[in-house]
Amino acid sequence: MLEYQNQNCELTLKEGVSIYHSSFPDSKEIYKDKSEKKIWRYHDATHVIFGMDVSLEEEAILDTWAIWGTDFTLIQALSYYKLPELKELQDKLLSEVKVSGFLKLYKNVFKTKIKVLRRVWKMKKKWPYQFPNEFYDRKISDLRKEYGISILKPEEKEFQKLMWSGALKGKLNAE
Repeated sequence: MLEYQNQNCELTLKEGVSIYHSSFPDSKEIYKDKSEKKIWRYHDATHVIFGMDVSLEEEAILDTWAIWGTDFTLIQALSYYKLPELKELQDKLLSEVKVSGFLKLYKNVFKTKIKVLRRVWKMKKKWPYQFPNEFYDRKISDLRKEYGISILKPEEKEFQKLMWSGALKGKLNAE
């Protein structure tokens, strides 16, 4: 479990994002923003604020947090899905795990997505997807308290992780 995956994490958001990046497997690239839109900056911070790792399953669960628990707009979503690096990653995944793998993935995380929806409905306010720079210097625990974000505990993540070339392969077990 990564340090930012503790509800009352005392790290700053910036420190949490750094830990998130350090958890990437060697086979997975850390994408950098190539425009003023800062899509990857905001995306990576949502992993931290909602306590999700970089695995395929937790990416799928993060979609639920992002769509329902943030002010992420349709225009932002379309910009995100037009990124060449995302298209390349999707093509790689599709060629490796096939459509059947994606269907299995979403079936596998469905119950956990329902848990996330219940937590989203209890949030005090939506997380600002394009948050101010000052948030990087704030404690993750304070931000979660302000927004009413209650992250999933490890035992609430009822799924097995799909093995593929970009999988984490045990990197998260170094507590």
